[in-house]
Amino acid sequence: MPERIEAVTPDLTQENVEKILALFPNVGTEVQDKETGEIKCAIDFDALRDQLGDVAEGMRERYQFTWPGKRAAKEEARRPIAKTLRPVKERSKNWDDTQNLYIEGDNLDALKILRETYAGKIKMIYIDPPYNTGHDFVYHDHFAQKDNDYKPNNGEHTEEGQLVANPESNGRFHSDWCSMMYPRLLLARDLLSSDGAIFVSLDDNEITNATKIMDEIYGEKNRVAIICHKSRASISNDKVISPNHNLILFYVKNVDLVEKTKSKIGLDPDLTGFDNDDQDNRGPYKLVPVDGPGGARKGNPYYSFLGVEGYWRFSKQTMQEKYQNGLIVKRGDSLAQKYYLAQAKESRKTATTWWDDAGLTSTATANLKTLMGGKTFDAPKPVSLIYRMLQLISYLDKDSIILDFFSGSATTAHAVMQLNAEDGGHRKFIMVQLPEVCDEKSEAAKAGYHTICEIGEERIRRAGEKIKAEVENQQLALGGG
Repeated sequence: MPERIEAVTPDLTQENVEKILALFPNVGTEVQDKETGEIKCAIDFDALRDQLGDVAEGMRERYQFTWPGKRAAKEEARRPIAKTLRPVKERSKNWDDTQNLYIEGDNLDALKILRETYAGKIKMIYIDPPYNTGHDFVYHDHFAQKDNDYKPNNGEHTEEGQLVANPESNGRFHSDWCSMMYPRLLLARDLLSSDGAIFVSLDDNEITNATKIMDEIYGEKNRVAIICHKSRASISNDKVISPNHNLILFYVKNVDLVEKTKSKIGLDPDLTGFDNDDQDNRGPYKLVPVDGPGGARKGNPYYSFLGVEGYWRFSKQTMQEKYQNGLIVKRGDSLAQKYYLAQAKESRKTATTWWDDAGLTSTATANLKTLMGGKTFDAPKPVSLIYRMLQLISYLDKDSIILDFFSGSATTAHAVMQLNAEDGGHRKFIMVQLPEVCDEKSEAAKAGYHTICEIGEERIRRAGEKIKAEVENQQLALGGG
């Protein structure tokens, strides 16, 4: 474990200038810094425009998503800070061996500091941010609008002076949330590996705005899915429709790269139903269809094979080769192909609906209460939900790093430890949480917890000990003890 992570974080604006100059060296110029008086390199935008053409310049109508404060949110992501992560050895476990991190503090600062060491190294990010349900969120960044700033600038124009449609419907309530999320999601993208993925849990309140922000930062084509899962079984009779679901935005950093490695992504395959009636030396198998659903409309070839006519998934030559290799079997008036257990073990099952497979909030609350000896946290996410994401993304990457920068009760850390125990992995986690003070009337405060961080840290210790004991008991059982 490093003693400290140094952080006078870089000026991301200057980094972007250097990237542009690497592509277009002739657009560089020199200007005087207004604060220091020093001469520094900058971009001549007139020269850059000559290189790129006036694609959108001057166009009054263009497709964009904006809100009062967006420019400031972008600037905040680029602003360097002079802060350091300070280790607290007395509250750590296995200090010399572990590579896990639990960071107390503002996650915006933490992301800037982590970028220096972990840029391009995080395999998976999961966050469960404030849902903006009407309660105040915790992260009040210095650039968020105040009440008395709102009305004079409540939507007539953006900071750039361009017209915005329907401004009152996207007022300060939503603007503050967007301004909080934007710089954090922007910095998070830099941390992801080229084949990395990010999952963002939300409800209906901000899903539309969050999708637009994610599309802008990660690219719409890198949106894999918007996952809907059942989160509660109870019904609110005071509503016209009682929502019982949460949503997860699932994006990857580079969908083209991920699609090339699709065979490594997915859930555990179904290994049931395999048999070996004919003593095939290649082992147990099951029969799978070779007919071509969709027929000519899907471009499937039509021919007769072994006396059976129809549309097939393969060309006649490929079908013949498979038959000669003992893979094609005729059963009555139909044909099928042998699919071996050995193949299934090396494959991943494509994920479909998560509706009934992610676990309920009530179950997660009960499980956490049992682990902690009392109710310490409201509405934790189920371990099974994040476990499913880990299975999907990091099944074969057992040394990957997982980040959660709204870590709450540290469910993500629990899920990482659980999967490592089951498959022998060495995945590491990084948890970030603001030390929000527990309500003095809460059960957590009565149990002696002063902050949410104390709850998360204790949960990690207890979950780790529980998982270790379960593994040891299983080993004893297998050994006949």
